[in-house]
Amino acid sequence: MANILTIEVGSTEIRVAEMKEEKKSSSIRRCFRFAVPQGLVEDGTIRDAQTLGEQLKNELLSRKISARKVRFIVASSRIASREVRIPFIKKNRIQDLLETNAADYFPIDPLEYSISYRIIDIEEEGEGKEKEKKYHLMVYACPKEVAESYNQLAESSGLIIDCLAHIGDSIYMAVRKAFIQGTHMLVKIEEDAMLVSVIRDGELRMQRNINYGINGAIETVQMFPVFGEHLDYEEALSLMMKKNCVRRTLNPNSVIAEPEDETEEMKEARTEVAQSLRYLVGNISRIMDYYLARNPGNGFDTIQCCGIGAAVLGMTKLLSHELAQKVTPLQPIEGHKFAKSDEIDNAESIYIALFGVDATSANLMEKVKKTRKKRDGEDIRGAVVVFVIGAAASIILVLFSCGSHLYHAQRQKRLNTEITKNESAETIYNEYKDMKERYSQYEQMYGYTNTPNESLVSFLEELEQKMPSTLVIEDFNSTGIGISFTVEVSNKKEAANTLMQLRKFESLTSVTTTGTAEDESGIITMSVTANYAQPAVMASTEQQ
Repeated sequence: MANILTIEVGSTEIRVAEMKEEKKSSSIRRCFRFAVPQGLVEDGTIRDAQTLGEQLKNELLSRKISARKVRFIVASSRIASREVRIPFIKKNRIQDLLETNAADYFPIDPLEYSISYRIIDIEEEGEGKEKEKKYHLMVYACPKEVAESYNQLAESSGLIIDCLAHIGDSIYMAVRKAFIQGTHMLVKIEEDAMLVSVIRDGELRMQRNINYGINGAIETVQMFPVFGEHLDYEEALSLMMKKNCVRRTLNPNSVIAEPEDETEEMKEARTEVAQSLRYLVGNISRIMDYYLARNPGNGFDTIQCCGIGAAVLGMTKLLSHELAQKVTPLQPIEGHKFAKSDEIDNAESIYIALFGVDATSANLMEKVKKTRKKRDGEDIRGAVVVFVIGAAASIILVLFSCGSHLYHAQRQKRLNTEITKNESAETIYNEYKDMKERYSQYEQMYGYTNTPNESLVSFLEELEQKMPSTLVIEDFNSTGIGISFTVEVSNKKEAANTLMQLRKFESLTSVTTTGTAEDESGIITMSVTANYAQPAVMASTEQQ
């Protein structure tokens, strides 16, 4: 059997595996990853297929990989998924049924999305003669724009696309056999995103995408000279995989034992790296609480990590401490084989999604219905046959039209009667829409009466008291919940000190940096977000 490529496309890097498909297991002959220039991939969409395709082609050529068939894996917040149960119909009718009812499953324009699915199970409801079979499906809706960008990528890299799979589906299929008993949480942590899956007795119970990863931690490492002078992004990430740059608690005052030879400067730096992961840890904790609240008495047997974040030293210790449960890197899974890898120590954790794509995967590519091509050079005899058939059909249609006219006249009469009956329902529905619109307007007006000014004033007063007058603040934005702004400082050390000082503000909580930039003169621009310690009480609504 010919080898096939499986490629996971992210916004910061691409992971490639040359797969050898076997009956009972998958085997990766070799795998590698390479960085993606900024801006080429945005939330799963290929923005410059030509440039990225050329880069991918060169990477394959340099490793003498000749396989041309490819299965892409995409991670995008624009792709929607939902569990759906439908009647037990013929398999060749499932796609048509889902496309017809797509608007009932997702708040989308069906013309702008392609629909795909995977059969999870066949369920039976009722007893005896009333027993009824149903398909339990995971249905995906993918913007055609996203799917088309992968078509273009395949063309520009000289590959033949076989499948476009969703990252959530790929992860689940790769690990489900290992989680066939008990309740397990798998957290895939990447540089700019995180995928949390809860699997119980081999069935996917919950899956959440979070558009936040370890980018902030990597940039924090870059800010502190104690980790190394003038580290670029890739160097900082590589360092985090070799050296423990993360303190194992979010509490800066914790007395948790640290290395005896650790300097005060290193302690402060590791504390700040841990603080940059606060939002990430908080999201995992909230997902845990959400699941446990709806499944009381059903705790997690294991919590495991995969992705590039799992390879960061100290990450699992931090998560274990903050989640109050042991967190481990993803354990080796039976049936997964690596013949060759550039990074064998973390291979399964990093490339796990590549194992979950096969011929049965939900294909996000638009289903194009094939039509028979007309043959050229039809002879005269064929034309005569067509003419005779057409003439006969015309006669039949004339006879049929008389009966059809009578049928449609009766049908029109019945429809007019039904319209008259339902006029009152239309009136009630229009009144409902009018009242709903008025309620929305009143609700909006009420929201204007609530402002974040009180919290903002407290922050500004504290800023004036505790920060130097030379501090330059740009792009300031305040909401009822928190603030975001950029500060301009002279160097990385001053940026780190500024961040630590902001974390001591009584008016703020959860102070994190979302990015830094350095100009030619060495001036650092740092983006900061934070929540108010006492947020404004804003109006909220819940639609039924």
